Amino acid sequence: MKTPEQLIGSRHLTAWKEEMKQITSIEEINNLKNKSDMLLLYFSGEMCSVCQDLKPKIEVMIDNYPGILTAQVDIQKNSALAASYQVFTVPVAILFVKGQETIREAGVFSLIQLEEKIARYDALLHD
Repeated sequence: MKTPEQLIGSRHLTAWKEEMKQITSIEEINNLKNKSDMLLLYFSGEMCSVCQDLKPKIEVMIDNYPGILTAQVDIQKNSALAASYQVFTVPVAILFVKGQETIREAGVFSLIQLEEKIARYDALLHD
């Protein structure tokens, strides 16, 4: 596992494969769940400095797992969608494996521990 400093320091941040897609409906989430065995859904807010700091780090980390789709929900713009996933504070990262919520991290959480959890599920599905 890489430390957050290694994740950010080892790559130029513009070298990501793609930025998280902004999601505005349950239908979009369901389509992404059906498209891939693994989906990381990141709930954040525009005014949340922790969210803004974590997002690029999560994008860089997820770049190591090409089988995982990522998407973002801005809870200030999509409060009903966030509430439907019981998200009332940010940041929140939810990993869906085969359509089922498997990992949920909220508030200030460790990227290293999140990656360790993701790596285990990724190894089960993709090795």
